[in-house]
Amino acid sequence: MRAQLSDREIRSVAVLVNPAAGGGRGAAVAGRAVDRLRSHGVEVRRLDGADAEDSLALARRAVADGVDALVVCGGDGMVSLAVQAQAFSGIPIGIIPAGTGNDLAREYGIPLGNPEAAADVVAAGRVESVDLGRATPDGGRPHVFASVLCAGLDSAVNRRVNEMRILGGPLRYVLASIIEFPTYRPRRFRMAFDVGLPTEEVVETEVLLSAYAITRSYGGDMKIAPDADRSDGLFDVCYVGRISKLRLAWHFRRIYSGTHVGLRGVTTRRCRTVRIEADGVEAFADGDPVAPLPVTLEVLPSAGLFLVPRESL
Repeated sequence: MRAQLSDREIRSVAVLVNPAAGGGRGAAVAGRAVDRLRSHGVEVRRLDGADAEDSLALARRAVADGVDALVVCGGDGMVSLAVQAQAFSGIPIGIIPAGTGNDLAREYGIPLGNPEAAADVVAAGRVESVDLGRATPDGGRPHVFASVLCAGLDSAVNRRVNEMRILGGPLRYVLASIIEFPTYRPRRFRMAFDVGLPTEEVVETEVLLSAYAITRSYGGDMKIAPDADRSDGLFDVCYVGRISKLRLAWHFRRIYSGTHVGLRGVTTRRCRTVRIEADGVEAFADGDPVAPLPVTLEVLPSAGLFLVPRESL
């Protein structure tokens, strides 16, 4: 991975807060991060949205006002909201982890469980330029995302996780998988990769789960795309076909280490664009719903900016 790094002076930030993140700990975590940022001499404007729509509007206003950074206190869903406001703006995103999965925080090396250390990363001003993804449903609005779009069993698990009110952290994904796994059946997918490019290919097959990744993990550190490079201009695609439930259950734990790649029934490839079609399947990206299929995905090279630790060099 060739990181595209630069330095910024961070003098003013907007902090977008999800108070409900982390089982209601989001507000307290944000308070600690804000205090730390102010101790660095950073001017802080705190933004508490009433809901996702309001949070996105606040984020867009902050970006338009020209803050030095848009800081998110929450999980991957809140980061995704910020990305939709930030893409191509030249304003970097900082992450104060306070969510269930925190996969994007892990990807960028942001300290977990330590809001002060995460705020120090923001104040230090090291910026990495990365790719983003864009999903466009037929007849719908484009949705920009920063990590992984999934469709199949994994998106059904995502919906279950978002509806759960018990447990916290990655354990929620494990429990949701146990609930969804016994009854979910593979669907017939049609995936058109790189239409109009020399690498064009159409695949029609039974799919149990599928992931289209900018970054390596989803679902609380499941390394679904262990070799994904967030700045290579490509999606890393991984999909699982019709395999026995017993075999999938036996190998499920291997997703956490990324050693599922190469197993029989697991297909991987890279692409710049893909159109995904299937009946009765909903796409999720960065842990939140996008739309029922079909959707068309494209990579947006170097469209995103994230504040990262200096040791990421």
